[in-house]
Amino acid sequence: MQKDEIHTIKFAAIVCLVCSLSLAGIRTVLLPIQVRNQRIDNQINVLKALFPDFDPQGNPLTLEERDSLFTQGRVPREWIPLYFDNFVTTEDTEAGPLYILSRDDQIVAYAFPAEGKGLWSTVHSYIGLETDLATIRGVTFFDHGETPGLGGECSKPWFQRNFRGQKLWDDGAPVTLEVAKGRAEPNSRTQVDGMSGATITGNGIQRFMNNIFRTYNEKVFESLRAEATEATEGVASHG
Repeated sequence: MQKDEIHTIKFAAIVCLVCSLSLAGIRTVLLPIQVRNQRIDNQINVLKALFPDFDPQGNPLTLEERDSLFTQGRVPREWIPLYFDNFVTTEDTEAGPLYILSRDDQIVAYAFPAEGKGLWSTVHSYIGLETDLATIRGVTFFDHGETPGLGGECSKPWFQRNFRGQKLWDDGAPVTLEVAKGRAEPNSRTQVDGMSGATITGNGIQRFMNNIFRTYNEKVFESLRAEATEATEGVASHG
């Protein structure tokens, strides 16, 4: 091997080593920022599901403001730490994390994560519940690879808004929430409008929402309902 070839190999090796060390250094510097941004993005999605009716100072929001902030995802990033420091607590349960929105020592809403397969990807979501642990308060779908204009419509406000007020529990038992193939039945409390040309994505969302709710219901919500009933009966007996 000639000297020129050896020098070329040495030079290439040095360049590769320098580039590798530089990239490793940059990654080390940027990693805390990436982790922080991921945490904030996650908290924004939690708030979209909890669908608060007040701002971080406790001032009331109109429905239009709530839609803009929490359904359309325009939550100011500076609100996030204020909300979570003042109003949102996270409990680790047997089923997974449970987010609780409270104000003046009164629980306002609950939220829990849910995910499952769509057509091409895993669809991630948070499901928010009213204090009855039965009625959907808000829902968000994010971080997926579904087809834009078809299954990708699950991230759009119109689709997520459909779930508001729908039931996952009724008459003492879970009910099956359905994503219709077209329009939902008028005034249905257990069926939402589907996405045109995205039946498989809709079926996947329907499946994992029902399954994961039932897991949380069995491991978390049934005991919470029992505690609420006992507290109510205790107040009544002392009334």
